[in-house]
Amino acid sequence: MISPKIIDGDLVFENGDWIFAEGNEELVQSVEAILQTSKGEFFLEEEHGLSHSNLVGKEANQEEVRDDIIEALSQEERIASVRDITFFDNKKIRHRTVNITLEKGDGSQLTLEEVSLDAG
Repeated sequence: MISPKIIDGDLVFENGDWIFAEGNEELVQSVEAILQTSKGEFFLEEEHGLSHSNLVGKEANQEEVRDDIIEALSQEERIASVRDITFFDNKKIRHRTVNITLEKGDGSQLTLEEVSLDAG
């Protein structure tokens, strides 16, 4: 697939022209968009995004968050399975990131590092 390239929520332009992401770069962008959108937030597609109900709070359960991430990523048809999720919590600033290893539909693997789980 091909999509407009987005960095920090902004479309990327070069010399007045849109820049596009494709291949793995576009898939990474799609996964990040899913994980950084709260489920129910996008009115045109209310099932799009990640449920944040288990993500926040002092007693946030990593297993429940892991299940929520896997469920959210099932929205992306190019992902066959989620192979691994590693959590990194910065409790001082209350920020959680994850590294995720995915198996794509073609059997190859793709690793995303330091994906923020904070809602945009």
